[in-house]
Amino acid sequence: MRFAILADIHSNWEALEAAHNYLLKQKIGEYWVLGDSIGYGASPNECLAWVFKHAKVSLMGNHEKAIVDIKLLDWFNTEARTAIEWTEKVLSAEYKEKINDLRYVHITNSSTLAHGSPDSPEEFRYLFSFEQAVPSFKTFKTQLCFVGHTHLPSQFIESSESVNYLHPDTYPLDRKERYILNPGSVGQPRDRDPRLSFGIFDDEKWSFELVRLEYDNKKAARKIREAGLPRYLADRLL
Repeated sequence: MRFAILADIHSNWEALEAAHNYLLKQKIGEYWVLGDSIGYGASPNECLAWVFKHAKVSLMGNHEKAIVDIKLLDWFNTEARTAIEWTEKVLSAEYKEKINDLRYVHITNSSTLAHGSPDSPEEFRYLFSFEQAVPSFKTFKTQLCFVGHTHLPSQFIESSESVNYLHPDTYPLDRKERYILNPGSVGQPRDRDPRLSFGIFDDEKWSFELVRLEYDNKKAARKIREAGLPRYLADRLL
C-alpha cells in the first residue's frame, strides 16, 4: 500500500488543494497527517474539513494543542501567537471539539507517527540533529518513524548516526535499517524552497518518495494579509 504523509499544513488551503489534486492521480491507500494542520494561514476551517474527511490518521500538533490549552501560547513567538488567537476566534465549534480527540502518537505495524518526537510527544521537541533524535530511536520500536514540526524534509539513519536533507526523489529504504523520516511542510516550507512538500511511503517497495509542487502561494499570502494576520506570515510563503 502507498501512504501519503502530510505535515504542517498550517491553514494553507491553496497548498493543500494542490497536494490533494496531485495525490488523486496516485494510488494512495491512506492519508496520514502529522499535526499542525492549523496556525499561520488564513484557511483553518477548510484545511481541517479536508483532514477530518480524508485522513486515516490525524495527530495533535503544537498549534492544535494551543487552541485547547492557552498555556502553550507562552512558547509561541509574537506572530505565531497572533495567528493562533485569530484561529481560535474563527474556528468552528465542531473542529474545536474534534481537536480535543486528536492523539499525539499513532503506531502501525511498520511505523510510529508523531508531530515532534515520539519520546516526548506532548513536549513537541524539534529534531534537527542526530543527537536530538537519539531519545526517539530509543523509544520507538518500529522500523520507521514519521515526524513533522521542523518543516524540513529529512532522513535520520540509526546505524550511521546521520541526518540527510531530502531533495525531491524516491529513496529506497533498507529493511534492516531504522529511520526517522520528515516529509517537510505542506503549508509553510522553511528550506528556502517555496514549493509545498510531502511524502509517499510505499510499504511493498519499501521506499519513501519526497514530492515538491508549485502552488498558488501568492493567493495564500494575499489571504493572510486580507485576514489582518501579521504580514511576515504572508511574506515567508513567497
